[in-house]
Amino acid sequence: MDPRSLPLGGRTVVVTRGQVGAGGDDTLALRLRELGARVLEFPSIEIGPPGPVDLAALDAALRDLPRFRWAAFASGNAVERTVERLDALGIPRGALEDLRLACVGPATADRLAELVRPPDLVPMEHTGAALAAALARHVAGAAVLVPRAADGRPELVDGLRAAGAEVTAPVAYRTVAVRPETLAPLADLLAAGEVDAVAFASPSAVRSVTGALGERATLLGRVLLAAIGPSTAEALEAAGHAAGAVPEHHTTVGLADEIARRLGR
Repeated sequence: MDPRSLPLGGRTVVVTRGQVGAGGDDTLALRLRELGARVLEFPSIEIGPPGPVDLAALDAALRDLPRFRWAAFASGNAVERTVERLDALGIPRGALEDLRLACVGPATADRLAELVRPPDLVPMEHTGAALAAALARHVAGAAVLVPRAADGRPELVDGLRAAGAEVTAPVAYRTVAVRPETLAPLADLLAAGEVDAVAFASPSAVRSVTGALGERATLLGRVLLAAIGPSTAEALEAAGHAAGAVPEHHTTVGLADEIARRLGR
């Protein structure tokens, strides 16, 4: 088949995701290529371990898993880092499996299913606030574990506490912006008109890219900006940009398909 006949044939899409986790291939880039896009990868964040104090708090919570009724996850990274730490401590994954499990959206749910088991609850809207609202009637007086990013948004934890839950929210990982100079070529490509869309899969990727580009971040206004979900779209808005594409299903495949719907032939 002539690649130019595919929905994104002749289009160039920049992917700004960070490291691909232990789950394997980057499904966003793969799906975009299946749709005919030329994909340029500019990883904008790196995932790092928590500091010693935060790691000790995470370990303490994991050693005390039986006291929790629920565990709630707001990202695939939170799932991966929690399971990774369980394995390092020699705690069977079944200790986590025995809890009620909740995930913010389908991508996080898929990662949990791969490493532990499918979750008991995923909200219709894939945000931390929606997850807290969906859990509210289940968690009054209950102990809830929320492994989180060091710079994670507060809506999930705050919403659970407002619902009467006893929340333990240890830091499981840090997102670290890449050095600004590594993203300088992106600005040059935008200025030259060689990019049709930039895809963002997390708020931290938005902050990293816009921070690295500095004054040249205005160049992002020349292309389609695609956000995987509402939180990422809000981060774009906070940085002064509008998300032109947000998929109904907040997954990497959904994001690629929405870009194709907006730009496709």
